[in-house]
Parts: sequence; C-alpha cells; structure tokens
Amino acid sequence: MRYIVAGIVAFVIFALGVPFLAPTLVQTNDDPHVFALVHVAVLGWITMTIMGALYQLLPVALAAQPSSERLARWNFWLYAVAVAGFAPSFYADWTPGVAIFGTLAVAGVAHFASALLRSYRSVRDWHPMAWYVLAGLLWLFATIGFGFVYALDWFFGWFDVSDAMLAAHVHLGLAGWLSLTLMGVSYKLIAMFTIAHGHDHRLAMANLGLWNAGLAGLVLSLIFAPASAAVVVFAALLALSAVLFVLDMVRLLRRRRRRTLSVEQWHLFVGFGSLLAAVALGLTIVTGHAPSRSWVVAYGWMALAGWLGFSIVGNSYKIVPFLSWLHTYSGVAGSRPVPRVGDLLDGGMARVSFAFLLAGLLGVCLGLLVGDARIVAFAGLSYLTGAIVYALALLPLAIPLLVRVPGTSMTKEGVA
Repeated sequence: MRYIVAGIVAFVIFALGVPFLAPTLVQTNDDPHVFALVHVAVLGWITMTIMGALYQLLPVALAAQPSSERLARWNFWLYAVAVAGFAPSFYADWTPGVAIFGTLAVAGVAHFASALLRSYRSVRDWHPMAWYVLAGLLWLFATIGFGFVYALDWFFGWFDVSDAMLAAHVHLGLAGWLSLTLMGVSYKLIAMFTIAHGHDHRLAMANLGLWNAGLAGLVLSLIFAPASAAVVVFAALLALSAVLFVLDMVRLLRRRRRRTLSVEQWHLFVGFGSLLAAVALGLTIVTGHAPSRSWVVAYGWMALAGWLGFSIVGNSYKIVPFLSWLHTYSGVAGSRPVPRVGDLLDGGMARVSFAFLLAGLLGVCLGLLVGDARIVAFAGLSYLTGAIVYALALLPLAIPLLVRVPGTSMTKEGVA
C-alpha cells in the first residue's frame, strides 16, 4: 500500500505541474522541465502504483506468490528516494543528480522486475494477464536500459540524443512496459469486478503478438532508420493492435452480469477513448502532418493522463476500498454486520473528481492542439482539482493500510 499512497501523492504533484508549466508545454517536448513532469507521472505515479497493485494482484489473479515481500518493502524506499531526486534533478538541469538518482531508479526498477520474474515460477493460472505482464516486464528491462544510458549520457555527454532515439525510449516505456501491463490487468480486473464470464481469449493472445511485433519494429526503425517508411508501417501496426484491444474490451464488457455502469467503468471508457485518440495523434505525427511540437505533447498527454491515467484511477477505486475492507473487517465478517466494499468509497467525491479530471483532460489536449497556453493552464487547474478530490477520497482508506496487519492481505480466498 505504501507504493499506492506514494503514487497518489505523485499524481497530485504531476497535476500541479500541468498548469504551472503550460507555457513550456505548448512550445516543445524537448525541455528539462517537461522531462521532469513526464518522469513524475511515469516513475512516480503510474509505475509506483502498478508496482503496488501487482504485488497484491499476483496471488489473486495468477495464483502466484511474490518472491520476497521483505525485499519489496525495502525496495520501496530505494525507489522512492530515486524518484524524489531524479525528477527535481531533471527540472533543475542538475546533471550529477540525473546520473546519480537515475542510477538508483534503474536499480529499484530492476529489482522489482527481477522479483516479479522470479515469482513466475509459482504461477498456476496462465490467464492472458500473465502473458501480458510478462511481456511488459521484459520491455521494462529494455526501457531502463535505455534510460540508464541516457541518464549517464546527460552527465558524461557521450553522444547527442536525437528525437528518434528519445521516441524509442518513450515508446518502450509507454507502449511496452505500461500499456502491456495495463492491458493484461484490464482483462482480469474488468472480468472480475463486472462478473463477466466466458470471454474468449484467443483475440487477446493473438493481439499480444501483434502489439509486440509492432512495438519491436517501431523501436528498431526509430533507432536505425528514423526517416524510413518502416516507422510509419510499424506505427500503423501498433495502432491496429490498439483498436483491436479496445474492441476486445467492448466484447468483454458486453458479457458483464453487473449491468449498471459504475464510476470506475466510466474512467475505463475514458481511458479506452484516450488510447484511440493517442493512436490518431501518433499517426498524424509520424506521417508528418502535425503542425507543431505541441502536438507531440498532446500525444503524450492523451497516452499518459488519458489512457494510462484514467485506467489507473478507475481501477484504484476498486482495489483500495477492497484492501481497506480486508484490513478492517475480514476478521469480524460473519460475526457481526459489516459494510460492503462499495460502501467504503465516497461515490460523490469519485464522480466530482471524474468530472474535473475529464474536463481537464480534454481542455489541456485542446490547448495543446491550438498552441494556447492560457487554455492549457485553465484546463490544468480543473485537472489538478480532480486529482486533489481523488486523493481526498482514497487517502483516508489507504493510509491506515500502511500499518501491516498479518492475515489481511489480498488472497484468492479473500476475493472468493
């Protein structure tokens, strides 16, 4: 839970940076301030949250056990210190800090990925989530490999990092590690939380191969042939895979037994729509039709804040209350009346947060597309408001879980 709490704090910091950096965001994506903001989101918010979620989901989703919970707790502090130093070093353009804290971040991520890979020896349920997360972990190693070299290059100045090389690193992280992991988790959590049974996973497995082929081709072409038609071809292949994923999610949701749409599912819908919007922007950019660099920022914004961000916020509205319920009531359930899991979350606050986040997401995207910093700043304030309300809704449930109580972990028996 400490990973998830740290992720919530990083989310608010990221949201705070959007209106503050609006003039820079509409000018360029190649700026230390933008790099700092992106790494707050990617390393501090999204990756930190996914780390915490996977440590909890491994037993329930894949019937596996984390290789070492003690090392996972120690690794949190290493990784938290690394991120807390890395992003400010980028912002201040302090090259020794980028190298030092970047190295620590690589160490923390490498330990996490290695620990999860070792846990795969105990996997008993090879659901598509297992394969998607496995692929995501392998891409994570490639991502931190690039990042480690770039962080050291920031200090030593070995070579110039071109736009294409930077794009390769970005897509390894966004499309490889984060998107594949989130896709796999979505297949499991959506089916679990909406009670959707009998979904055919053949398209999911075929699309996993298509996504990886498109990503591998895109990264290699960006590195070795950035001006070639191969970049467009593999970007289109990745775009096709994204569309197939969204269609498969629609098929899965049509099987749900819980017909009422919850606030969590509305977040997921925005996430899926944002993925398609990011795909459209990406194809516009790669074919040379983007009128300015702010379109590149808009592409990253829809991928980070829209696709990844809304999906994580929506899923956390299920995961955190469930863990809070286990922590508080699992020992007395059956002996006295206890509230339902859904009763622990303030639904009104979740809906208010959703409205502000959605208005901010669309407004910032619009401001970036037209190149107007005032629109970005105003919409960014809406996005910040939504992030603060989200934090106020979940932190009262999450913070008590920082005190570990034996016997209240998320287990398959607990879910049943």
